[in-house]
Amino acid sequence: MIKSLTFIAVITLNGCMAMIFGTADQLNQLTIGMPKQEVLTLLGPPKSVSANEGIEYMQYSWVKTVIAADGNFPEDYYVAIRDGKVSNFGRKGDFDSAKYPAQRVEIDQTIRQTTTSPKTKDLYTEINKLKDLKDSGAITESEFNTLKKKLLADQ
Repeated sequence: MIKSLTFIAVITLNGCMAMIFGTADQLNQLTIGMPKQEVLTLLGPPKSVSANEGIEYMQYSWVKTVIAADGNFPEDYYVAIRDGKVSNFGRKGDFDSAKYPAQRVEIDQTIRQTTTSPKTKDLYTEINKLKDLKDSGAITESEFNTLKKKLLADQ
């Protein structure tokens, strides 16, 4: 008997949530082009109403099903009315202005980069290096003269 009473109490309390908020199944009865008055008759008065660029947004809070389950909390649904008729309906983010707002951030940055140009060879140092190589015997006199002429020509 106690189990039966507990079950009845749980079902009654779960149904209360659906009675307060309605269920998302009601949204399935809407059709694009349905007149606003029919929407109000079917769904009742909205939680709030806003307008943007000629479109009226009616906000409703519904639970997914009559039977409460984990995560069966009320969610916001929107019905967009344009020219007195339904143009869109669904959850936030499903269409136009019911989307979460996007924010554009512009950053003004100055980027500094130092570049080094290839160093021109110091002719005096290069010829001294060749001379040291010649004096040490690493290169011959003719190799020294050939490399020296090449250095002078590259300048």
